[in-house]
Amino acid sequence: MEDRLKIFKRIIRECSYDNTYKMAMAKALVELSEKYVDSEANEIELDMEVIAQYYLKYYWNQTIFFDLVQGSNLKKIPVILQSTKDLISAYYDSKGDRQPVRFERVEEYLEKNCSKELKKTIATIARKLPDDVAWRFIRIDGVVFEEVYRFDDDRKKIVISRTMLALLYENRDDLFDLIDYRWGLILETFNSSPRINRKVKIIDGQDIKRTDLKKYRKYLDAENPRRKCFICGKEIPDDELSIDHVIPWSYLYSDDLWNLVYVHRSCNSSKTNRIPVEKTIFSLEERNERLLKILKLSGLSGKAVDELEVAIEKDYVNKFWIGCK
Repeated sequence: MEDRLKIFKRIIRECSYDNTYKMAMAKALVELSEKYVDSEANEIELDMEVIAQYYLKYYWNQTIFFDLVQGSNLKKIPVILQSTKDLISAYYDSKGDRQPVRFERVEEYLEKNCSKELKKTIATIARKLPDDVAWRFIRIDGVVFEEVYRFDDDRKKIVISRTMLALLYENRDDLFDLIDYRWGLILETFNSSPRINRKVKIIDGQDIKRTDLKKYRKYLDAENPRRKCFICGKEIPDDELSIDHVIPWSYLYSDDLWNLVYVHRSCNSSKTNRIPVEKTIFSLEERNERLLKILKLSGLSGKAVDELEVAIEKDYVNKFWIGCK
């Protein structure tokens, strides 16, 4: 029994770096193990449509929040990822805003309001899995390991034993960690975005939490006491005050003083997740220089101030902006 687990882990560790399809299959099988672990059948047949729904969830969450590249061919987006992006676009058009939301929270909305597009996306993924993933997943160096599962190409089904599912379920925590780690390593070859592994791991959580930015007000007020908007330059009434990430949060996945500014709520909403222009980056760099001098003169200190100084020394604003582009 232990040999099967070793094979499964070997598949994860030795998969190619071309794309992340195998990682999505591994994660789907581990998640499905909980659903079928108590089944009385000796073998479970998994339809491609069932697995496709898990693929959609993974790629939706990684794309709508972080827009991570999932394949080595930068000129041609993988079909599964492209179909997911198309569904996200349909969701944005239907919803009327571009606020990123986890798939688990919008699935019911999609079924009611984007039913046609949702069905098309799942069907596209389900057609792609037999061609590109299902048979390849259990193949290492030309050897097929049916100890993990059998792929019935004629019926387009995966046939997996209850004992294998039980093994996956019993080791699910370790396997999720291994899959996320490997997924992150693969993504690092395609993406210049920082904190890749953290972004992959957070998708397993129930929510992607944003911290309260009010704690940064004492620092921002020191340099901008009249609270002028970084975007339009006008003073901001209290009921319109907002703190904004100049380089989108979805890229950095972090709240850093060197990237935070005061803006009108309306200016912040209109900006969405667009990459800032070079003029904006110059303005942010100048602001950071002023901010650090004022904070040191005023005696304000702490982790945020230390990080601001490091960001200036290491040219974070320009480096992350170029990576974001």
